Amino acid sequence: METPIKGKDRVLMFRLVQDRSKLYATRLALQTTHTIKESSKTDTTATKDGSAASAGELETSIDIEALASDTLTNDMLHYAVKNQLEVEVWEIDFTKPVLGTDEKPTGKYASQYGSGYLSDWETPAEVGSNATIKTTLTINGQLVKGNATVSKIDAATVNNFFRDTTPGAEEEAPLPDYKAPDSNAPKEDGTAAPK
Repeated sequence: METPIKGKDRVLMFRLVQDRSKLYATRLALQTTHTIKESSKTDTTATKDGSAASAGELETSIDIEALASDTLTNDMLHYAVKNQLEVEVWEIDFTKPVLGTDEKPTGKYASQYGSGYLSDWETPAEVGSNATIKTTLTINGQLVKGNATVSKIDAATVNNFFRDTTPGAEEEAPLPDYKAPDSNAPKEDGTAAPK
């Protein structure tokens, strides 16, 4: 059976284009949802032989919602809207780590990348609920696939990592709860399979 894709495993990271030579991309804290929309307008022209359709250019946008927070990423995105600055975006898929030739994680994950402009900024604050932000990022062209580097700290906020008790210990991938044996077939000599 196929495994469904879970939205919590896909996280957005951002950076101002003007800062690409000096800053790492950062994730927007407390993201609740994002929706990637790809659409094109189809124009039709009435002719004596019937309607003739022509496809328009594909447009890509990302609707973003998050709980409002006092973070640099939140402030940077709001600043980008107010000053009409171009923003880079990565959608990181934490279910797809990139492995090196030694089969160990490289710190990279499958992702989609694009850049564009935020077209609006809403901050609803309802009684009895957390304040939120809502915005839409319109992409220049289309999102393209690649492998993005993610810091251990950012990855740890999505995945559960283990840390040793020693000072300065770094995050490690947790041991699996269960590891299937390589094989449970009976051995050629007729002895029982491993239990």
